[in-house]
Amino acid sequence: MMKNSDLLNYFFKMIIMISGQFNIENDEYSGDFDLNITMNSGQTSQPPWTYRDNSYYEILKIEENNVLVEVSQKQLNDNLVVTYYSDFDIDVDEIRKKLFYIFDLDYDILEVYDYLDSNEELNDVYKFNKGLRLFKAQFPYECIISSICSANNSIKRWTKSVSDIKQAYGEKCTFNNSDYYLFPSEEIFLSIPDTEDGLKSFGVGYRSSYMLNSTKMILSEFNYHNTINNLSYGDAFDKINALEGVGPKVADCILLYGYNKHEAYPVDVWINRITSYFYFKGEKTSNKKIMKFAQDKFGEYSGYIQLYLFNYARLSGLTEKLKSKK
Repeated sequence: MMKNSDLLNYFFKMIIMISGQFNIENDEYSGDFDLNITMNSGQTSQPPWTYRDNSYYEILKIEENNVLVEVSQKQLNDNLVVTYYSDFDIDVDEIRKKLFYIFDLDYDILEVYDYLDSNEELNDVYKFNKGLRLFKAQFPYECIISSICSANNSIKRWTKSVSDIKQAYGEKCTFNNSDYYLFPSEEIFLSIPDTEDGLKSFGVGYRSSYMLNSTKMILSEFNYHNTINNLSYGDAFDKINALEGVGPKVADCILLYGYNKHEAYPVDVWINRITSYFYFKGEKTSNKKIMKFAQDKFGEYSGYIQLYLFNYARLSGLTEKLKSKK
């Protein structure tokens, strides 16, 4: 039962809470967008947002204020309906800009479609990926931890680990009598003990030391994230790859989803096999060679080609075909 003081605070907050609604229409961005497919595609930027009653909920940091957004879409290319809640006056254009960034709606994806059409071997790829966009991180640091956690891990396990860390150590925000959490800052994350009762209790296993040591490296450098944002892809790759527990595949995931480097082409065992199937006659090829080939051939479209090829292989039956050839 709530105490009288808690009840007063709750009702006072409800009285002053600001809310509103706006639409993002299909003609405001180039190409297609499907919220459900994008949200649940397993991209390692962050776990999917809270899903309830056909809407997705997340806390966005807007001008240093916490804003709850409720986002829904009935089907491919329908209006994106955005309802927002805040304790402070908020510039709605800033919410719109943030959502455009997270769902990559400010990227001219028609160029990717044209590239697929102009390459015969890729002509069928987009029909399996209609509306799929990058799902980018609001906070690069959350993407770093998510991507480290995802290495040699299932989507179900790593998303649960990251979500549980948020709930245990992140800032709690309460709107409409429901609690939501932001991912903890580097400083707070570093305070989590590297023990079975601490960080390891979230199911991250041996990755706990990688996460903590990488966090120390990030904090040791002034404005680390801004530095990465301002570097070329190649220089940014070398810097991210130097973090503990970050190999080339994880580095490219971080650069693609955390820092908006579209040239990144994360290569795991399946992307290796899929790319080899399309371009190397199925012959065994090193990940390093695959990465170099993809960036030379696909250039700035590499991130989307990787995302689409993986989804294409899964939905078209190519993954099962490649499994049988192992």
